[in-house]
Amino acid sequence: MKIDDKAREHLTGLRDSIDGVLSQDEGSKAPQRRWPFPGGAPAGSKTQRGYGHKSGGLDNRPGVKVHHGAQGQVYELKSGTRLADVIETDEVPEISLDRWLAAAMLGDHCEDKTALEYAGEMKSVSGGTTGTLIPAGYQAEWIDNMRSFMVLEASGMTTATMNARTVASSRIVSDPTVSWRAEGAAVGASDPTMELRNLVAKSLAVRVQATAELAQDSPDFGNQLMMIMGKALALEVDRAGIMGTGSGSTPRGIVNTSGILSVGGVGRPEQYDLMVGMQRLLDSNVPLDRANKNAIMSPRTWNSLESAVSADGQPILRYPALQDMAYRPTTSVPNNLGVGTNESMIVLGDFADLVLGVRMEASIEALRLQSYADNLLLEFIGWTRVDFLVRRPASFCVLTGVTL
Repeated sequence: MKIDDKAREHLTGLRDSIDGVLSQDEGSKAPQRRWPFPGGAPAGSKTQRGYGHKSGGLDNRPGVKVHHGAQGQVYELKSGTRLADVIETDEVPEISLDRWLAAAMLGDHCEDKTALEYAGEMKSVSGGTTGTLIPAGYQAEWIDNMRSFMVLEASGMTTATMNARTVASSRIVSDPTVSWRAEGAAVGASDPTMELRNLVAKSLAVRVQATAELAQDSPDFGNQLMMIMGKALALEVDRAGIMGTGSGSTPRGIVNTSGILSVGGVGRPEQYDLMVGMQRLLDSNVPLDRANKNAIMSPRTWNSLESAVSADGQPILRYPALQDMAYRPTTSVPNNLGVGTNESMIVLGDFADLVLGVRMEASIEALRLQSYADNLLLEFIGWTRVDFLVRRPASFCVLTGVTL
């Protein structure tokens, strides 16, 4: 059918009008909370959440990989990429997670009537001692909240979703052997370079108390509750990712993974020790621009390195090779190791080869126990399920025996 010029002009004008209305609608939205790392996209943005998933564009999005297997899709994210901007949900929530949290936990005691009405429509208002499962639209943001406080995330850790309790993965045991060969000659065989490893979701929970009066009167109670739970969970997940033994219900971390590199008997930490650790990484083919980026240590070790002075009392400048290295202090690294229980350690490496596996399920439970009847104390429990996998052990070097 042929379209004349007048009809074409009419259709063009109609299209421009629709675009204008959509633009105004987008511009009228309330400001959204943003990811605390540079370059983050607005949380909950309809243009961002589930970006490109149905069209297949997500596979090519920077910072995101999508693996397709028998158990469905597994999303793998680089550090600084939000799960909330990747995981597609059926419905984008109308209110922020902290507002929903306050309404769902406080019920009729919540003074945010808009949030309370929305939570009620979602049938997520807490009643009695029953727990409330975080709606699917908030699951990714809850995990992002925890990740935003993690030193491992800041160091470049990779995050992968788990669509079952146990997800098969693999790790690199050794780099493959290569050799020049004559035309027609056999290709030399080498030992296997990869082996099967499983991510097994392990449960981690935190319990918080607050008075009923504080919960009702504080205008930012939901935000405070989310932050304090997120920080507590992040600290322990960091500890497990660094120091976890892998026994019982604890994930196995970097330090207790076979095949990692080490430098022992450090004593008082100096920049030279970091250079030795970096050399070990370079010898195992870790690129320099990754080997010199991050050093995770205890606050005591951080203070010792940063306050070092020369014999004449002048601050010691960093070696040029360490100028770009971030010294990342965390109490997840202890100071009571070794025979004398006064030693610590420093972890260097390419942290992109550390994978945090997360189950996209979480729960918040409001408890009204005897303490509520006696003292009007509310108790809140939040939990998540995670595991760790060191994808390439030779990408990490641990400096041990660090003392004052």
